[in-house]
Amino acid sequence: MTVLGITAAMAAVATALLALATRSPRVQRVDDALELFAGRHRERLLRVASVGTLLGESTVHPLMAATFATLVLVLRPAGSPWRALLPMGGASLGAILAHHGVKLLYRRARPAIALSKNKLEPAFPSGHTADATAVLLTGAYLLAREGILPATRFLPIALLLAFITGVSRVVLGWHWSSDVIGGWLTGLCVAAGCAGLYEILAR
Repeated sequence: MTVLGITAAMAAVATALLALATRSPRVQRVDDALELFAGRHRERLLRVASVGTLLGESTVHPLMAATFATLVLVLRPAGSPWRALLPMGGASLGAILAHHGVKLLYRRARPAIALSKNKLEPAFPSGHTADATAVLLTGAYLLAREGILPATRFLPIALLLAFITGVSRVVLGWHWSSDVIGGWLTGLCVAAGCAGLYEILAR
């Protein structure tokens, strides 16, 4: 198994273990404490969080994926176009399927503020976080492997944007903090798989 395959497997196992851990009163107490902390600052941070969450929106992360694929195809036209189209499409669609699949199996209730706004979809993992993370990390991998941008330049930006997306979900009150960590892990799992797909297609 390749490093990417091992990474995907480890992220999947970690997501499953975290899902089980959220049943623990200790983990829930941590989530409650962080939700209380976020609630104290919610009004002041609401506008910033509303912007930060956009990268995980269902209309935005497919557009991001298309942008990454277009950059690769325009700046590195040699080679099969599928090496960019399939991994980036897989990152966007794969993250959606992955987080919805987990939610079907594990129906965790949302924080009170989300429930009060009739947000009844299961909480774990955070879909916005998973979607943004998968697309950003896959895009960063492709840009680095194609020699368009060094990993040392864009990867920190991709990680920061994924971090902001996740934190925004807690600030807005839509998710528990452990849901967001689950979203990061789910996104990493999908991104590692899509990076592996790129390696196969690029040969």
